[in-house]
Amino acid sequence: MRALELIEWAFAVAAVSGPPQLTSLARSDEKWIADITSTGHVREAAVADLRAALVAGLNRAFRQSDVGSALIEDVAQEALLRIVDRVGTFRGESRFLTWAMAIATRSMLSHLRRAQWKNVSLDEMAAAGLIPRLATVVSNDEDLDRLRLMDVVRAAIENDLTDRQRQIIQAELAGVPPDVIAERMGSNRNAVYKLVHDARARLKRAILAAGWTPDSVKSVLKGFDTNG
Repeated sequence: MRALELIEWAFAVAAVSGPPQLTSLARSDEKWIADITSTGHVREAAVADLRAALVAGLNRAFRQSDVGSALIEDVAQEALLRIVDRVGTFRGESRFLTWAMAIATRSMLSHLRRAQWKNVSLDEMAAAGLIPRLATVVSNDEDLDRLRLMDVVRAAIENDLTDRQRQIIQAELAGVPPDVIAERMGSNRNAVYKLVHDARARLKRAILAAGWTPDSVKSVLKGFDTNG
């Protein structure tokens, strides 16, 4: 499991316990929505409290990471603007602050992923996403099926994709964000999504042509960590 994915998983677990408890944040979900969508001093106070909650939550979630206070502040402000803009989409499936912190956390992870691939070429990104060859000696039929499936996928990536599709799929497997891939390509996210969609369709056809079914693929991949 990649380090950033571990952080994301850890925060998802931590979020179950709820958002940071600050005495100035004693609002119900309904009160948060009403105050943020209000005007004047009421709105200003709610927005300031929400920003404080985001900063506190990000500090708590990423305290084990090499994340400076300046980045925390910047991401909190970025997330704040996004949350205020999207407050009407809050459906109440979780606490308001938990929902808001999820947005802030995704923003932080996006920043960290982009920083991880700074000054890395698309070729280097693709190399990082090469599917490793698994052990040829297996202990049971389940492991043998996994080995065979991964061989089919590896061969399909090598033989059935265009050079550009191969680069993008392997970069995606390495965990590179789509916007970073698009930047290296000198293109945009929509172009990346189109290439990825077409590449995945080719991979699916290759897997089916090799005799696999959707159900057999799901069965083999169940509980299988392809990251090693």
